This record gives sequence, structure tokens and C-alpha cells, in this order.
Amino acid sequence: MKLSILANHCHVFPEEVRPNGSVSRLLQLMDHCGITQAVTFAPFAYQLKGTSFEGNEWLEKQIRTEKERLIGFGTIDFSSTNIAAQVKRIADMGFYGIKLHPAAQGFHLLSEKAYEVYQEAEKLGLFLSFHTGIHWHRLQDYHVIHYDEIAYHFPKLKISLEHVGGYHFFLDAVAVIVNNSRVREGKRVSNIYAGLTSVFDKDKNRYWYLGRDKLLDLLWQVGPDQLIFGLDFPYNQDDDVFPAIQTIKSLGLTPEQEHKILGGNLSIALGLENGKRVKET
Repeated sequence: MKLSILANHCHVFPEEVRPNGSVSRLLQLMDHCGITQAVTFAPFAYQLKGTSFEGNEWLEKQIRTEKERLIGFGTIDFSSTNIAAQVKRIADMGFYGIKLHPAAQGFHLLSEKAYEVYQEAEKLGLFLSFHTGIHWHRLQDYHVIHYDEIAYHFPKLKISLEHVGGYHFFLDAVAVIVNNSRVREGKRVSNIYAGLTSVFDKDKNRYWYLGRDKLLDLLWQVGPDQLIFGLDFPYNQDDDVFPAIQTIKSLGLTPEQEHKILGGNLSIALGLENGKRVKET
């Protein structure tokens, strides 16, 4: 039986902005790599500066005819004051979550505006996918330990720590996930997920690389129910995605555990059944 893969973490752009990051290019990669569905992120406002595009509106139109395969996540313009309204608009557009990159977007994880996002997203059942790990910005603004504080104040909020803190903050990310896990129906689970994105290539992804030993540590400490596979498209392309999938398949997992990491966990977190949303998360 062929494994159905739902991949997280695909940045997409207007072709005029980034030709190798277009929706059509992503679909080609998905066909080539055997990926059934993928989560697509709207461009950040700074990435569209000087163009006529508005990221969320553009993405909604782009994936309107591809709803069987592409799942939309919006982005927030932190230079604006209408933060809660932006979150509500993202939900109203039919998006499932929000992509947040505190270093690139220039906001503090525990700032007032960020808390507006978390509060509204928790209320609306939106999933938040965060960049974690160094990104050439003041570390105090986005230190991984801050996610423990977010989880404390917003216990129903579902989030992923993409890159799992990266090479430099891996153990901090693991601490946050485990510290916020609870026993439910006989197993330990958390609303915080480890995003296995750009963690597989020691040379290309050196600052986020985890490697086989740390992946096995994640399975030991966190368990397969909290791991989510991501592409980091278009920064990773076909030749990067194939080895990443094969690395996961080489970890000695059961077929059920492979299914969970390669889409099953994310599907549950987003409230999907057979690829379609059936309930609020």
C-alpha cells in the first residue's frame, strides 16, 4: 500500500517574485516526490514589498482550485495595528493556520502584538507554525524557551516548532515539548509539535541540521505522535526532499509510526479526515 504523505512548511510566491517557488512548481515537486497534500504559507509582507500583491489574498486565490492538495496558512503583518482582525480574516478565508517567523518578521515572541495572535488563534482553532533556531536576529526576541510561556498562557493552542530549535537550541525545544505534554488515553501527548523541516542535510542545512542520532532522541523523548514532516519549499527542492523522506523511513519505525510523522499527526492537529476538515480543532 502506497504511503500518503501530507507535508508541512511550503513557502509559495508569485512567479514574478520567485519563479522556483510558485504554486505550480510546488505541485510538480509533490508529484515527483509522491506527496499527496501540502501546507502552503502565504508570503510575508516584507517579501512582497514593492509589488502589488497582498500575501494572504494572493494565496487564497492561488489554491482555490487545488483544495484537495493544498492547505493554506496565512501570515501576519506586524507593522499594522489590526492584529486580531488579521487573524480573524485568515480564519474567514478558510486557512487552517498561520506561519510565524519572529526573527524575519522582527517581533518578540512575548510581545503584546504576538499575544493578540495567540489569543485569537486559540479561540479560532488555528494552528501556528513557528520558525525556531538561529536566524541572525537578537536571540532574546525568539529564544526557544519562550514557547513554554506561550503554552502556559494558551494551553489549547496548537503549534509546531519548525527545525526543532535547530542545531543550537535542539534540547531547549525538546524540553518545551516534553514539559507541556500530558497523559491522554494512556499515552503522553502535547499541543506542541516538533517540525522535522530542513533538519536532514548536514551541508545545506547546517544551522538546522539534527541528524539521525537527534531524530532517534526525539523518538525516545517525545515519541512519534508529536513529530511532523515539512519540506521548507522552495529552499529545498526535489533532490533535498527525497533523501529527507528516506531518512525518516530508515529510522526503524513501524508503518503506523511512519504514517503519523509523514502526515498523520498534522492531519489530526488540523482536524482533517480523508484530507478534508471535519471538525474544529
